[in-house]
Amino acid sequence: MSAIRLEKFLHPVRPNTVARIVSPEEIEEIRKEAYENGVRDGADAASAAFSTTQSQTLARIHEVIGDAFLVREEAHRTALSSLRPLVLSLLQALAPALAKTGLSYEVADAVEHVVRTAPGDSLTIFVSAEDKPEIESLFTNSSTQLEILEDPDLAPQQARIGWNDGFDLIDLAANKRAVEDSINAYFAELDRQQKTEVNNGN
Repeated sequence: MSAIRLEKFLHPVRPNTVARIVSPEEIEEIRKEAYENGVRDGADAASAAFSTTQSQTLARIHEVIGDAFLVREEAHRTALSSLRPLVLSLLQALAPALAKTGLSYEVADAVEHVVRTAPGDSLTIFVSAEDKPEIESLFTNSSTQLEILEDPDLAPQQARIGWNDGFDLIDLAANKRAVEDSINAYFAELDRQQKTEVNNGN
C-alpha cells in the first residue's frame, strides 16, 4: 500500500513585497550614472598612464642629456690635453725672445718707479755681461742719474736694481719656469680628471 507523507512548511516563500517595476526614466538615469562613472574611471586611468609614460620619457631625456654632457666634457678635456705639446713648444720658442725684450721693459719700469718714489736716491743697475749692452742703450738718452754694472752672479734675463733704501730683483727666467710649471700643473689636473672618470666608469 502506498503512503503519502505530508510536509509542514512553517515559512512559506512569499513574493517580495518591496519589489517594483522600474520605469524607463529610472533606467535611463542609471545608465547615465554608469556611463559617467565609466568615463571618469577611464579618464583617471588614462591620466595615470600618461603620467607614468611622461615620467619615464623625461627620465630617459635627462639620462641622454647627462650622457651627452659627459661626452662633451670628455671631448673638451681630450682636446685640451692634445694641446699640451703645442703650448709647451710655443713657450720654449717664444719665451727667450720675450724675456730678452721683456728685461728691458721690466728694468725701465722699475727705474721709473724708483725715480718717482725716491727721486734723490742714487740708482745702480746690476746685470749679466750678456745683457749689459742692451740695458745701457736703454738709458743712453735718459736724464736719470744711474750706474750700470756687471754682476757675474746674475744670469741672462736677470737684473738687480739697487737704491739707497732698497733693491728690486728681476728674474724673467724664473717667470718662465713658473709659467711652465703652471701649464704642466693644469694639464696634469686634466689627466687626473680623465683617469678618475675612467676608473669610476669601470
